[in-house]
Amino acid sequence: MERLKGILIGLLITATAGYTQQTWTLQDCIDYALENNIQLKRQKLVSESARNNYSRSMIGVLPSVYGFANHDFNSGRALNYDTYQWENREFQQGNLGIQGRVNVFSGFQNYNNIQQHRFLLLSRLEEVERAKNDISLNISAAYFQILLDKELLDIAESQLEVSSLELEAARINYQVGNIPGGRLLEIESQVAADEYQLTLAGNNLNQSYLDLVQMMQLDNDSDFRIAVPEKVVINEGAAISTVDNIYDEAEAILPQVRVAEYMLKSREKELAVARGLQSPRLSLQGTLYSRYSELAVNPVGGAEYPYSTQIRDNRYRQLGVSLSIPIFEGWTTRNRISNAKVSVLDAQYQLDETRQNLYMEIHQMHNSTTNSYNRYKSAEKAVAAAQEAFNHSREQFGLGLINFVDYQHVQASFFRAQSNMVQAKYEYFLRSIILDFYLGEPLAIR
Repeated sequence: MERLKGILIGLLITATAGYTQQTWTLQDCIDYALENNIQLKRQKLVSESARNNYSRSMIGVLPSVYGFANHDFNSGRALNYDTYQWENREFQQGNLGIQGRVNVFSGFQNYNNIQQHRFLLLSRLEEVERAKNDISLNISAAYFQILLDKELLDIAESQLEVSSLELEAARINYQVGNIPGGRLLEIESQVAADEYQLTLAGNNLNQSYLDLVQMMQLDNDSDFRIAVPEKVVINEGAAISTVDNIYDEAEAILPQVRVAEYMLKSREKELAVARGLQSPRLSLQGTLYSRYSELAVNPVGGAEYPYSTQIRDNRYRQLGVSLSIPIFEGWTTRNRISNAKVSVLDAQYQLDETRQNLYMEIHQMHNSTTNSYNRYKSAEKAVAAAQEAFNHSREQFGLGLINFVDYQHVQASFFRAQSNMVQAKYEYFLRSIILDFYLGEPLAIR
């Protein structure tokens, strides 16, 4: 027993080294991963870029206005705009003004361009939600793996404890001459094998902890251990919804479907933009202009003619309408429309494929959940039968009615049945909460 205590203490220290202070629930692990996952942060940047493009598309409908100013130093023969005579001298002159242009109609290109980027933004936002769901599901699977490995470690500890007690009794019987030395060696060999299995179980638990820590992108030096529920119990009366019912709910709420739907709408608007290139384009434009010159003569007399007065006197306004009708652009518009049609068709295929994959995924999960439950119920019966067989064989072995090989076989069958039941239990439990997640329920240990 002292040897057993030493092994258990060593495994406990190893399994919880660096992870002994803070207790993390499943929701804590998910929240931390969503806050620190680098891939998710990058996906958010993609959505921010799409938001900027959407904002830019809306700004594109505003008029374009710009100002200009020129000031020249002239030398030689030049035209005097006040007298309209050519003069040979040095002088300065300039002009300034403001111009504006607004698109009135261009085949609804601006509107469709805005809608294209709006749907693209919505698709990118849904991709962020899909990434969150993937991270949450992966964290949940890793969390349940730790719970499973903990119970398997408990089973290995129980198995070693039983064989260690038998070894102590065998040593006493050997000392008084009740059993031969060969039987003692057989029991010692079994204890060594159980110690090995316990070490493997502890290593598996350590690896599962490491997997979860790395998946959360948590510092390995951080104190970490998960909150273990008092007892994970399967709800015997819980009914599993049909595949079609689960799919109908999942299709309406899961982001991967909406990603494909919004992308299809974006591609349709992209096609509308391309078709708009075939439409005439109508725009309004206006100019406010003025000029000044050192050669200018004051029209009211020989007084000085300041630049500011010239600018006021020479103001010029222009308002115009521009109409552009596409006739031939080297098949550029035609090719763009053709490519946009291909993009729409591809987006439709992606949506169909997404729905098909979701249905198959749900069908597979539904089948696996049912199989896990049936396997659990069978394993539960097997444990009950193996428990009785083990208790009976243990009594017979103690009385010397069966040999150690037969007893060891019954004992191994009992602990193997326990391991099978635990594995089936957690497989069913994880798959059932994933099905609930498809129905809109949060990922939680219920």
